[in-house]
Amino acid sequence: MWSPTRSLEGLVLVATVAPAELVRIAGSFRTGPDHARNRERTATVGVPLAYLVVTGLAVAVVASGHLIPDRLGAWRTGPLWLLIALGAGVVLVGAEFALGAVPKLLRGERSLRLSVRGGAPTGPGYLASILLTAVAEELLYRGLWIGALEEWLGLPAWAAICCAAVGYALGHLFFGGLTMVQKALSGAVFGVLLVASGSLLVPVLSHLGQNLTVHALAARQAVDR
Repeated sequence: MWSPTRSLEGLVLVATVAPAELVRIAGSFRTGPDHARNRERTATVGVPLAYLVVTGLAVAVVASGHLIPDRLGAWRTGPLWLLIALGAGVVLVGAEFALGAVPKLLRGERSLRLSVRGGAPTGPGYLASILLTAVAEELLYRGLWIGALEEWLGLPAWAAICCAAVGYALGHLFFGGLTMVQKALSGAVFGVLLVASGSLLVPVLSHLGQNLTVHALAARQAVDR
């Protein structure tokens, strides 16, 4: 049944879909000799700041209505799940690469190597930004989205995981359809880790492990060039 509260819940979730993409899109219109520096500033400061602000506002809105889902407060877990989380994060890097290789294989390319999208900064500031973004994304798409869809809207866990994964994928629209498919896979795995372990710490660590692995590959790739 429709109610103002249900509308608020839905609007909160919809409003969190692509905060960082708006920042990236705005930054892509900048031209001139400082374009590379502006792009790095967007990636290092603009994107994590956008996610942190939107995540904070979303949590504040739901808290004002006493609607904070239990998933956001569940952080306890055991050492085995911590190992599983970090291992899953590393494996997801290979899984995303495998998905990215499919179009190339269909085009007949046979010489494939594990590489990271070029042009991304690799300094300590960027490393800190992607780690902050990973935490914000898990609070948002797993803690808030899955918790809200389960508790507020009564969706079963598998449906909440799928919806949150789609929302997370849409948050990467700027990078194209293939990246969205890759992120939908990662988002689904993070969601399964949350539900299976019962702890938000598990997908957070998994996402951190994934981002750290990608950053290490990017840094190595930059050195090889």
